[in-house]
Amino acid sequence: MSSPAASSSPDSAGARSSNPGSASTYRGIDRLLHRIALGIPAVLDLSFDLEKGRFGKAAAAQTLRPPVFVTGLARAGTTILMQKIHGADRFASLRYRDMPFPLAPNSWAALTEKRRRAIPAHERGHGDGLTHDLDSPEAIEEVFWKLREGDQYLSATGMRAHAPAPATLEDFAMLMRLVCLRYGGDRYLSKNNANILRLRALAQTATDAVLIHPFRAPLEQAASLLMQHRRAVALGRTDAFRASFMRWLGHHEFGVDQRAILLPPGSGPVGNPDTLAFWLRTWTGVHTHLLVQPADVAAMQCFVDYDRLVTGDLRLRERLAQRLGLAEPLAGDGLRPPAPHGIDAADVPRAELAEAQAIHARLLARAAV
Repeated sequence: MSSPAASSSPDSAGARSSNPGSASTYRGIDRLLHRIALGIPAVLDLSFDLEKGRFGKAAAAQTLRPPVFVTGLARAGTTILMQKIHGADRFASLRYRDMPFPLAPNSWAALTEKRRRAIPAHERGHGDGLTHDLDSPEAIEEVFWKLREGDQYLSATGMRAHAPAPATLEDFAMLMRLVCLRYGGDRYLSKNNANILRLRALAQTATDAVLIHPFRAPLEQAASLLMQHRRAVALGRTDAFRASFMRWLGHHEFGVDQRAILLPPGSGPVGNPDTLAFWLRTWTGVHTHLLVQPADVAAMQCFVDYDRLVTGDLRLRERLAQRLGLAEPLAGDGLRPPAPHGIDAADVPRAELAEAQAIHARLLARAAV
């Protein structure tokens, strides 16, 4: 996720900056709108109720095809993989243009139709070369889960797996339909790393869904996580609004409001997030959890070796297309190996590195063509 100014202000509230990634020129009225729309749960809830009341009947009448959930530990290519999937079929996803009312996409579109704007694509705040604009699909879905289930999975000590209430699952199914109605698609697509906390719920909500889990070699991914956390902390300390925005969206992977991922269930906090060891333990916990899902969830899972995907492996892209029911292989343009990191693993216990490498071998076996 990038800075808030990139996500909605140019379309909905008239940001002054020619660089939509610059939160420093995000006008006071724009910030106030976001604080109200995203920071007050009652407003979010009301926006969803109004959306259902106005568009629920039309949304429920649609015939939809199997949804796709891209979910895993961050820094494994989840964003670019989502972008490739999004362009390969009649997928519908929440976009920056739906901000700051992501739970009312059709209502907000109707209100802003006459002043719809476009901005040039620009690099996102991660500093990794990926670009986006107002129509880029993005990880906004967590707003819903945090509103309805936040007290069940989010605490000061971290984020834990949870079983959402039946009423929450019913409303999530409706949200998927509302997003499809908004964009005229018949397949819902999301990229939400926090969905690893509720895999069984996704399987119950959409029994034909596909769960895509990208992964990378453990030390490289852990080093990328550490670098991104440090970057997010620095940005959050210099821009309080950006830090608040990330919190409103439920993005607690990195930054000043980072929360440990308490996986597998029963795990506790895993140390200092300013160390490589912390992120390697996080890598191990998350992927252990993904590998031990019950049979109904496992049948929906598709593990993707991102390190292999970026080599241009056509066979892998063909396999992914087949798994997703696509007519053509996923496009390979723009897929490139991540920049290597100078890794100092001095603080990583050898036993923990060996455990991570063993789990990586299991992931490769599950992802084998």
